[in-house]
Amino acid sequence: MARAMRTCGFRSAATASSDVSRAIVVFEDRASAPSLRWLRPGFRHCFCLVRRPCGWVVCDPLKSRLTLEVVALYDETELLQHYRRLGMTALVGNAVGSTRRDGLIRPLTCVEVVKRILGLRAPGVWTPYQLYRALCRAGFVASTGARETGS
Repeated sequence: MARAMRTCGFRSAATASSDVSRAIVVFEDRASAPSLRWLRPGFRHCFCLVRRPCGWVVCDPLKSRLTLEVVALYDETELLQHYRRLGMTALVGNAVGSTRRDGLIRPLTCVEVVKRILGLRAPGVWTPYQLYRALCRAGFVASTGARETGS
C-alpha cells in the first residue's frame, strides 16, 4: 500500500507542505438545496481537483460526506472546458500546501475544505463567491469563457 501511495504522489503532511500542485476549483449552483438559496446563483457549492502524478484527485465536500476520487490525467484545458460545458465556473492556479495553523475553529463547509486543500489563508472567506473573489486576487484565473459576475 505504501508503494501504491508513493506512485500516486501522496506524501505525508511534512513533505507535502512544500509542494506546489496545479489545482482547479469548480463553482456550481446546486439550486435543489433550499438551505443554499440565499447564496449567489452559480456560487452555491464548490469543489476542487488537485493534480498528482497518477491523475487528478477530486475532492467534493458534500453536506453528509466528503468524496475523493482519482480521475485520469486529463489536460488542464480539457477539464476546464468540461466544467464550462456543464454550466459551472472553474478557476485554475497553484495549490500550495501549508503547515501553518491559524488556531481558528470554523465550520467544515465546502469553502473551508477547499481553502485548506489549497493552503489559502483567508479567514474572512465563508461563501463560495467570496472564495472565487479571493482566488482571483491570489492569481487563479478563470477558464476560457467563464462568466464573470459583478460584486
